Amino acid sequence: MKNIVFMALMFGIACLVLLTGLVLPLVVALLVLLVAITADFYTTWRCLKIGGIEQNPVVAFLFRRIGLSKTFGLMVILWVCYIVFVWTPQAGNVQTAVAFVYWVVPLNNVIVLRKMSKMRARVKVEV
Repeated sequence: MKNIVFMALMFGIACLVLLTGLVLPLVVALLVLLVAITADFYTTWRCLKIGGIEQNPVVAFLFRRIGLSKTFGLMVILWVCYIVFVWTPQAGNVQTAVAFVYWVVPLNNVIVLRKMSKMRARVKVEV
């Protein structure tokens, strides 16, 4: 159910940006996207640090095969390639939509972090 809600949220944000004609300047949209990617990396690392499990099967496989730091390094390379070859040539409204939509990923991670923190607090109280 949560996945459906987040997909609807992503779709809604994209439609809102595209329908309103909101276009951020390239540098601003890039900054919004880069901060979202950094927030995703940081919140993912925090979740894993306190015992969380990566839910993306491809990334989880890479974590097992090449480790956390090498996977993050590979993801940086892939993001740079995506930004240079796919994202940058898009129209400004598409760039803006993608930049805002990606914020749903770290938002989900923050929700998971809060749930995990509450569960850990309950376990400490019970022990």
